[in-house]
Amino acid sequence: MVTLGELFDELDYELEDMLDVLSQAIDLIEDGKVKEGVEVLKALEEDMFDFLDYVDVEEGEVDVILEEEAEDEKPAKAPKKAAKPAPKPAAKKAEKPKGKK
Repeated sequence: MVTLGELFDELDYELEDMLDVLSQAIDLIEDGKVKEGVEVLKALEEDMFDFLDYVDVEEGEVDVILEEEAEDEKPAKAPKKAAKPAPKPAAKKAEKPKGKK
């Protein structure tokens, strides 16, 4: 079992590693190696997307993803409607007043 402290340590390690890469990119840019610095920053961006579990999508793909998510949510709502129990026939008989039509 992983403890919360271990998870925070892992998170701390990942963030320190990203900070080191950022410092490396800044050093490259300050030394006049702009292209190399930009490449390091692009790699860091990809690493951060992976770390945050982001997915890079085009504008048209966003609509498709949203539609798929909406379709996935519809079946999840259907069982809630079916989960209501039907009234028992004995309960209906008890509600009718005797002697009145």
